[in-house]
Amino acid sequence: MKRKKFEEIADALELKIISGALKVQDRLPPEREIMEMFAAGRASVREALFSLERKGLVEMRHGARGRVAEPSVQPLVETLSGAARYFLSRPRGAKKMQDARISVEAMLARDAARKAGPDDIERLYAAFEANAAATDAGEFQKTDLAFHSTIADIVGNEVFIALVSALHDWLIEQRAVSSQAVSTQDVVAEHREIYEAIAAGREYPALEAMERHLTAVSERYWRAITED
Repeated sequence: MKRKKFEEIADALELKIISGALKVQDRLPPEREIMEMFAAGRASVREALFSLERKGLVEMRHGARGRVAEPSVQPLVETLSGAARYFLSRPRGAKKMQDARISVEAMLARDAARKAGPDDIERLYAAFEANAAATDAGEFQKTDLAFHSTIADIVGNEVFIALVSALHDWLIEQRAVSSQAVSTQDVVAEHREIYEAIAAGREYPALEAMERHLTAVSERYWRAITED
């Protein structure tokens, strides 16, 4: 199948970026120059630039030439969001996504226990305390997410930070249901166990505590929707 002109342009510019011929913050060639290079119309050039922007490869500003963007995992996660939500709507999709979250966050808890310094432990304790002190459902869910996100931040891998954020977003309905099926004291007790293992630098107890916590979250969800 013959490629469309905008795809040809986008692929050529993407190759220049990936190869390093165009570096971060380099300006892209002017639209007219790109038009001449590829014997293309303005509409094709603009569609190509838009597709590169959606991929997170370039930054476009009104009235200015585009620039090569700083590499980031966030556009990749955003691109997956539609597919993830569709997957969650399929039979057993939610269960598989929950299982993936358990595996990812358990590993992050283990790594956080290995890497956490005094400042990290202080931040995690503050996040735990905020969650324990929350007095309404909305604040409790917000601080619950902050606790989990802080663990990902301690590990410091931007891929996992973005993935944890995306999983929290994708599983928002499951989290809301499971939170209504348990007392906040139970969740706080589970978070305390995770915090204490990480603070003590105990890698596998941290992993196991996170596995137990998120397995319980998953079981509460399925129990709640079955009872309904």
